[in-house]
Amino acid sequence: MAVLLLALFPVASKLSKSTKADQYQRQVNANTLQDVFEFCFVPMQYTVLDGVPIDFADGKVQRCFPILSAWVADHMESVTLHGCKSNACPRCEVPARELGTNIKNYQARDYATYERYGYENQFSGSKSDGTQVKFRGVGINLGQKVFHRLHRVSAPDLHTPDMLHTVYLGLFKHMMDWIQAFLKKQGQLQAFDDLWKALPPYLGFLVPKNDYCEVAQWQGKDMGNLGRCILGVVAVALRQPQSLQVIPFKHALGCVRALVDFSMMAQNRSHTSDTIAYMEHYMDQFHWRKCIFVQFRVTKRTLAKVDKQRREIRHQGTQMSQPVAPSKRRQICDDDREEEHERCMDLIYRELHFNLIKIHLLSHFSDPIRQFGNIPMYSTDFGDLAHKEQIKDGWR
Repeated sequence: MAVLLLALFPVASKLSKSTKADQYQRQVNANTLQDVFEFCFVPMQYTVLDGVPIDFADGKVQRCFPILSAWVADHMESVTLHGCKSNACPRCEVPARELGTNIKNYQARDYATYERYGYENQFSGSKSDGTQVKFRGVGINLGQKVFHRLHRVSAPDLHTPDMLHTVYLGLFKHMMDWIQAFLKKQGQLQAFDDLWKALPPYLGFLVPKNDYCEVAQWQGKDMGNLGRCILGVVAVALRQPQSLQVIPFKHALGCVRALVDFSMMAQNRSHTSDTIAYMEHYMDQFHWRKCIFVQFRVTKRTLAKVDKQRREIRHQGTQMSQPVAPSKRRQICDDDREEEHERCMDLIYRELHFNLIKIHLLSHFSDPIRQFGNIPMYSTDFGDLAHKEQIKDGWR
């Protein structure tokens, strides 16, 4: 795969506040990025209509019509360019509450319809027609899209799978958090750390020097290296289970194995119908067994809700408190703490889910393989390498 630098896009600094000035600056940044992309796409618009002569390897010159077929970017860049919300899929209209399911028959996005609704909402000047609700329901932000009005271009198909950010820096990091919490609960975390540091060296394999939890930041190549050994380490750490641990250990190991096998199969440079069927089978196995880790899916948003509920409970307790005898005060405090704990745990279990956008993106790995041939050639690690060599070295 060849990577050629064409243009440097201006990227504005992040705005942390939500003042009117910052909102105006965000709109200016979005409009500037839109103008830069349109300027870059102008030559392609003319070549699609009239064609362009291209030299071939046999010495002949043929008139060709270049068409934008894919756009290599991580998820956050893709949703920005497509005008989607951060937890929305650029390819289909999957609801946010169903991102963790294995359903694959969602309707493909129609960005032309979104654009038409956006213009109607803009010129009508009224937001009571339900357009805002419709856009929020499908995970679309109002405004211009980068890939709109490109000739012979299907905007949903421009999104390609990203092994680096979706698998290595995404699901593998989530999986390791689940494994660490699961092993700690089962009393096998120390055995895992000992095995982790005792791995022998091998050609092309970097031996870990510290415990997994001691590493402050993981890079893509480190997580890819982790995928080659994590299954064996977890399997040895979970050996010799007790009678009540047999089923949980089996499901946890099966979930890890399914995700690792999926990532390994997705790295193939060539595929057949059998290899694609294997990938889909591994994905089904992952969804079937992932519930073993659901109790460790406590997010920061859930913890914030728990803290808010705990403060409300204590505030109500202070308002309703009445003078009581010292002998009963301890019993009342113990009952209040127990009730507070039960209500907080109920909230946690109601909030537990696997609705991660990167889990849903795995369901879109098969179609690009049938369309383009393989996945690694469209991973963002190629762009990161080109960024280092073509931009940073040239700048120095």
